[in-house]
Parts: sequence; structure tokens; C-alpha cells
Amino acid sequence: MKIAVIGDTHGRIEKICRELKLVKADQIFFTGDFLSDAKRIAHHLGGVMLHAVAGNCDFYESGPAERILDLEGKRFYMVHGHQYGVKISVNSLYYRGLELGADVVLFGHTHIPFCKQIEGIWLINPGSPSRPRLDKKGSYVLLYLEKGKIEVAIEYI
Repeated sequence: MKIAVIGDTHGRIEKICRELKLVKADQIFFTGDFLSDAKRIAHHLGGVMLHAVAGNCDFYESGPAERILDLEGKRFYMVHGHQYGVKISVNSLYYRGLELGADVVLFGHTHIPFCKQIEGIWLINPGSPSRPRLDKKGSYVLLYLEKGKIEVAIEYI
């Protein structure tokens, strides 16, 4: 299964829509900021399965603040991340993932891509495809899940 992880689009979806049309992901995980963008992207891609959480800038859209998904024997915990102070440290988020029995923690908020496995838990931030910080290029993540194995790739656009 190929999963595209995106977030922090903030109203600019043209580049990521073009990219995801080529990628042909089976599902989209959206880490917040703007939920309306996530719905538009999924629609643009022909109704691909979408899992999304709300971010700190989702004032006009209602959605869950966090989600837990079990896919192919792996547990995914999704949250925007502002609730856990991820601009300073991912420690609190790691411990929340541990508490929930997560194999993968997906978050956003920083607009900076991040991918690290700590004590068996993947912490993954796709960055932002449209408003990157530090990098000049936008980013998202492709996550491959097959037979209980996880592979992660940060993609730049």
C-alpha cells in the first residue's frame, strides 16, 4: 500500500495535486492546516481514501484533533502537533505515541520535514508542499506499507 502523507497546505494545492496525480497513492493522510484543502485534493484525485486531522489554523472546518488508524497490522497515530509543542521538541509526541501503542506517529505544524525512528516508533512530519520553512522546496512523504514492513521517503517538489 502506498500512502501519501501531506499537511500544512494553507490554501495552496496546485503543486501537490499535480504531484499526487503522478504518484497514484492508495490513501492520503493529511496532518492538518487546511482540512478543506484535504477534501479538495481527495476529490481532485478521484475520491482516493482520505484520513485527516484538524490543525491550529482550521478555524472554519471541524474535524478530529487526532486519529488512530490500524492498517495491515500497524497502528498509526495522527495529530497536527501544536498540542505537543513540536516546534521545540518531539518528546511529548513520542510518549503519546508510546502510550497509544503506535507504530507510526504522523504530525505537521512545523512545515519542516522530519523522519526518525525512535525505539521502534516512527515519527514523521511531511513538511509543507506549499509553504516550506528552511528548505526552498515543498515536501510531502510517501509511506509504503507491505506485509507489516514500513518504508518512508521524504519527497521534494
